[in-house]
Amino acid sequence: MMRLKRRPGGFTLIEILLSLAILSVILLLLLSAFTGAARSREALSSRSREFRQVRIALDRIGTDLQGAFSSSIREESALTCKEDLLSGYPAATLAFTAFQIPETDGGRPPASVVKIRYFPRVGADGASMELHREQSDLPFIGNKIPLRESMLAEGLKGFRVELYDGTEWIKEWPAPGKAKTAMPRKAAVTLVDSRGDTFRREILLFLAGRETVLTYSGRRGTASP
Repeated sequence: MMRLKRRPGGFTLIEILLSLAILSVILLLLLSAFTGAARSREALSSRSREFRQVRIALDRIGTDLQGAFSSSIREESALTCKEDLLSGYPAATLAFTAFQIPETDGGRPPASVVKIRYFPRVGADGASMELHREQSDLPFIGNKIPLRESMLAEGLKGFRVELYDGTEWIKEWPAPGKAKTAMPRKAAVTLVDSRGDTFRREILLFLAGRETVLTYSGRRGTASP
């Protein structure tokens, strides 16, 4: 009777190479899946941060403008707005006087009236725009309190302000033919993020039209409602 030769134990070199090739393909597919998920997560996180900073900036500007006022006996209280370009993007500088709830942080005297300025700066990359907020406390009494400045948003491609004078929207203030201390009825603030998406908010200026009855002197408690 003829006996069959038994195959020696183990794998051949071809089998090992084929297994390694299949394993490499599987690992490559898994790595691609994990890399794609990580990139998607990073993109979503970045987008979320952009939305958040735009929302915070619009909320802050809206809150400040709702307390904006101007007095006909104090020209320095007037609201001003200038339109310009920064790094090729539309930019505006907005300054106004506003009532606010006094802050009691212990390091500064409480101020119920402040002068606020929103203005753009060139971003750290040299190609985008930053939005800054500057606040002057007790602005009408010749104080030497340092200005407070903070950055509200970065990586922007536009900061626009439009003002409604009762008949039309205009981009600079004071409006032609109106008193320097006249107030617009509404303001519209537009931010353009790094992707070019536009976010716009309209704000009603509650004290518009009361410039002649607001006789604020620069001291707390002397504003006539």
